[in-house]
Amino acid sequence: MEQQIIDASKYKITIHSLDSRFSNMKDSSYAQFRVVTPYPIKNVVRVRLASVELPLVEYIFSPGKGNTTISVRLGFALKYVTTAHIPSGNYTASALLSVVSTLLQALHSGFNCTLDPISGIVSITNSTIVFAINFVSTNPSVARRTTHWGMGYYLGFRDRVITATPDPHRSGGFIVNGTSVCYVQPNPYYILQLNCPDKAVNVMHRLDNDTYIEAFAKLILQDNYYQIQFDDSSNLMRKEQMFLSPVNIPFFEMRLLDPWGELVDMMESDWSLTLEITEIVNSKTYTEISKTYRRN
Repeated sequence: MEQQIIDASKYKITIHSLDSRFSNMKDSSYAQFRVVTPYPIKNVVRVRLASVELPLVEYIFSPGKGNTTISVRLGFALKYVTTAHIPSGNYTASALLSVVSTLLQALHSGFNCTLDPISGIVSITNSTIVFAINFVSTNPSVARRTTHWGMGYYLGFRDRVITATPDPHRSGGFIVNGTSVCYVQPNPYYILQLNCPDKAVNVMHRLDNDTYIEAFAKLILQDNYYQIQFDDSSNLMRKEQMFLSPVNIPFFEMRLLDPWGELVDMMESDWSLTLEITEIVNSKTYTEISKTYRRN
């Protein structure tokens, strides 16, 4: 909605550029920040997200995401041995397999991990001893998920615990094969929440167990890691809130969530967005709208 196509005697549109570098408050993850307006913005009937400028810097693998460890049982031992954490970071499939191989070989020299370049399937073998792997996260909240419940899911394994079978290609060897592709791409979207001070609700984001997150916008991430993501609303996804009755806005508070509703770890990197605000400037219009949608 542009100023020239609305009645300027009734409404005014202003643009507010909000940058976490100049915020009044932000949390340690940099995913949440607040900007206090220089004066209360009165009689607001519409808030629209005009743009977002967001560096994609979060790590896909980290202890906080609960996907950096696997547990291995060698031979017919009763207990699993938990490997060391893989280092936090973003990996290509081949780089991840290299690190996992190193961890497993530290437990037993017969281990090897391979990635089929055509199918994208991961195979883990041991040349001499039977083994079992528990891929489930040691973080209970992550382990309860129906998907992405630990490192094994990213490696393409859909069974949480798997026991090796005799390797048909190696006498005396044992093997486990993934059933889906090894997928280590960044999250395809984030969820943006906005309080000003009322919560702007335009998106209902479904989580596990029939739970939902109320949010303002869904941000589509199109580029790869360590690049700025630009969302200028050109994808036509609705990113605005119409208030039933006029509200006053003393501040804007933004929260950036991942697909599981957790605050994104922005790695102390700042981000920004632009909001388009529509205000009523005509007292007659204000009275008419207030009467029509009077709050109880």
